[in-house]
Parts: sequence; structure tokens; C-alpha cells
Amino acid sequence: MELAIKLLFMIGIILLVVAIFGSLVWLWVGGIDYMAKKHPNYKGEDFLNWDPKEEDLNKVAGREVSDENLYNEIY
Repeated sequence: MELAIKLLFMIGIILLVVAIFGSLVWLWVGGIDYMAKKHPNYKGEDFLNWDPKEEDLNKVAGREVSDENLYNEIY
């Protein structure tokens, strides 16, 4: 009897994990499909900008200054 209870508990945990994982996958695929339909030209190139240019950093920061001007203003 004790073995049956442990087995049912393990099956319940496995079903819970599968349900949670399945829900996350369903939402993730739905988000990918939404982006593909609503924003077909988006390539995700700005998501992780690993090699930003200086002018891009200034645009992101909301300013139009170079490092030299910023250095001169501080010192």
C-alpha cells in the first residue's frame, strides 16, 4: 500500500512538471508566432547589441556627446 502511494505521488509530480513545462512552451511559441505575424521585418538584431558603436550608445543614453567632450566637461 505504501508503495502505491509513493508511485501515485511521483506520477502526480511528473504530471505537474509536464503541465508547467507545456504551458511555458505554449506561451513561448505563441509569442514567436505573434512576432512573426505582427512584426515580420523584425530580425532581433538590436536585442543583444554585443558590439555597439559609439553613436548607438549616445542615442540609447539620450545624448549627443562624444567621449572627448564628456571628458573635457568633467576635467
